[in-house]
Amino acid sequence: MSKISLEHVYKAYHKDQYVIKDLSLEIFDDEFLVLVGPSGCGKTTILRMIAGLEELSDGKLWIDGKYQNDEDPSSRKLSYVFQNYALLPELTVYENIKFGLLNKKMTKLEKKKNVEDIAKKLSLYEKLGSYPHQLSGGQRQRVALARAIIDNEELVLFDEPLSNLDAVLREHMRSEIIRIQKQFSMTAIYVTHDQIEAMAMADRIVLLKDGKILQVGTPYQMYHDPAHLEVATFIGSPEINVFSFEYKNQSVYINQQEVILNDDIHQLIDGHHVESGYVTIRPQDLIVSHDKNKGSYAAELLIVEHFGVHKLLHLKAFNQTVQVIVDNAFDEKKQIYMSLKTHASLFNNHKDRVYNNLNKVIKIGFDIKSDEEKQVVKTLELYGYELIFDQTNADIEFNLEKQTYHLHNKNKDYQAFKDILKDFSYIKTQQD
Repeated sequence: MSKISLEHVYKAYHKDQYVIKDLSLEIFDDEFLVLVGPSGCGKTTILRMIAGLEELSDGKLWIDGKYQNDEDPSSRKLSYVFQNYALLPELTVYENIKFGLLNKKMTKLEKKKNVEDIAKKLSLYEKLGSYPHQLSGGQRQRVALARAIIDNEELVLFDEPLSNLDAVLREHMRSEIIRIQKQFSMTAIYVTHDQIEAMAMADRIVLLKDGKILQVGTPYQMYHDPAHLEVATFIGSPEINVFSFEYKNQSVYINQQEVILNDDIHQLIDGHHVESGYVTIRPQDLIVSHDKNKGSYAAELLIVEHFGVHKLLHLKAFNQTVQVIVDNAFDEKKQIYMSLKTHASLFNNHKDRVYNNLNKVIKIGFDIKSDEEKQVVKTLELYGYELIFDQTNADIEFNLEKQTYHLHNKNKDYQAFKDILKDFSYIKTQQD
């Protein structure tokens, strides 16, 4: 296992043209962290800086508490799985895997045993005498993975390793990589542009855009509790519906049409004096029917996509296209009416999430001592919280007898302090 700290990291290839901008991030022991975002957002650059293949222009990198900025890549005790497998075509599978032990002081017999053991675990034993060109894409990827983990390094970096595989094989390999990461107790940092892949694999996701972090959180948090409009639109398939609105004369207007939203959203708009912004609603949360009611609006059917037990309707409403998931039995041939009085999220005109009764202060009731505790404290601060140490009125306490952490407002206990992050949303805004 390995823990990593990135502190105020910048990367520029040309003067004042930064591809990474003031990035700070804590990565925990035994964590599967996924860096995701559109092409050019800086995710591979971050991976390469951790590996030592790129220098930091500014900032600090720590691995297991050791300062790494000037450390040679060969001494960083990590493995790297490349997008194109990087197998040597003139070597057999056996020789390619053994290449991962190049710098290990081991006898030939020890190396042979290690190669055969890892080949068995990855279902490659029967292919040890084959050459890369004789293997399928999935088999070549497993060879690259075997070569990366055979030296027992506890930190493995994955640079879009499944992008060259077909959809079925990619899904199978996702499960395989997760299983291996858990089996070998590795810390894994995984780069992908595929948000579905990120959601399926990650303990936590880091969503990047233009070299900056938009949000960090569990897949559940990223989907259900987006802190920024671009997080809401990037995470989720089908894509979330976005309605740009104006608030005037105590009414909400979408494309000049007065609409009724759920009461919580109306209270947020009024309470925070949001004159314009965005309301988002997931396709499965929109309400459609064949009956016109108060607060429902006529919609024109454009396209129907069938997905077995449900179907996706593309409707025209409020002068824009809206996507709605309905049961397969829904009759799309009849007149359709849509209601917006459903679960929704509110964003201001800066695209930052608007919350109700947001508490940014967390009171800690015990002394922070362990490395993990220190990392969690730093992470909560990076999430946008202010931490105060208050033993008399603590939000989080440590039970010495049970060796557990207790979160009062959820009445929950945690064996590992890092697990408490699942109950704290990322609330930092892009203006912070």
